[in-house]
Amino acid sequence: MKQICLQCERSSTDSNLFCHEASCPAEMSPHILEYGELLGDIEIIRLVTVLRSATLYEAQVNKKKIMLKVAHPGPEHTNRIKREVSFLQEIAGKKQYNKYNSGLPRLIPPYSNKSGTEGYGKAMFKGNLLYFFLFEYFEGEPLRDSLIKNPQLWVYHIGWLEINLARTVALMHSIGILHCGLCPESILVRFEGDPAVPTILLIDLGIVSTPDNIINFWYKDAVLPAYTAPELLGKRPYADYRTDVYGVGLILYELLIGQPAFPFRLSNDSEVYEAVRANRRVPMNRIEDVRPAAILAIRFTMPNPSERPNNVADALKELLSTAFEDTPETKRNRGLSPRTAFMLLAILLITAIVITILLNVVLSRV
Repeated sequence: MKQICLQCERSSTDSNLFCHEASCPAEMSPHILEYGELLGDIEIIRLVTVLRSATLYEAQVNKKKIMLKVAHPGPEHTNRIKREVSFLQEIAGKKQYNKYNSGLPRLIPPYSNKSGTEGYGKAMFKGNLLYFFLFEYFEGEPLRDSLIKNPQLWVYHIGWLEINLARTVALMHSIGILHCGLCPESILVRFEGDPAVPTILLIDLGIVSTPDNIINFWYKDAVLPAYTAPELLGKRPYADYRTDVYGVGLILYELLIGQPAFPFRLSNDSEVYEAVRANRRVPMNRIEDVRPAAILAIRFTMPNPSERPNNVADALKELLSTAFEDTPETKRNRGLSPRTAFMLLAILLITAIVITILLNVVLSRV
């Protein structure tokens, strides 16, 4: 079990993590489970990613691979993970959840030998009470890791990633839930098929709050500073559906320019927050080959929410109508529209009537 600093990313294997930077909270960093360690009957295989509020692992139970998400210590983090589970339980019963690949985790009961409705589990590990939940295994890597290896993705991959992400967040909005913390670290991605199409899984659901409750649930430690919307950094933080338009747009912006809009490596949180407040971002330096997408990325991330689309569903419509084609998988799954089905049925009926008339004419002459 080791410690990893959430800000400077230093690590220590002896629980004595120290940083010479006065602003770095290294000593308060969470402990990270390592290969082979057990959390109850859950065996750790590998660390997938460390988020500001939780850690994601690939694990196994009875030799079956699963994903394990463990909240960092502290009531804000544990309450947030409870809201995640509650939302995933609620959305799983909705009709639209299975319409396409939802992009959301599918929960697994936290205990193999115990039934319950909470959806999350608790386990002691080396004197620490850890809150966690399990979900179905997803083979992929954090989008951040993918971008480190290849900062300038193929434009079709950019479009398909963005469309899948917008569709997933719009699904959250459909039952009145805001995310407010989208970032490449919160997304797993894999590329498969021919052509290679990205499939995503949104492994972190942000603040998980209705607009009315955001003032009660919002806390800075849940979200990376570089991906925090400006309206959440004022003296009176607020958020609505346009806040997630900003998040979707910020990821599009980063995919287009090949780096974070607000660089944050080797910077402390207060410096990054100030850059976001002042809108000191990397200029949009890629326009010629992706002009419609670049224009949308700029508009979606306007500091003033009134200049953005009203919600992510509207933003998705703009992405599909002006910038990108839909994913091949969605096109295959979409099937016939009601209008097309009606027209085909009408043609079949007319054909049947004509054939019947012709047969009657032929038979009358025999």
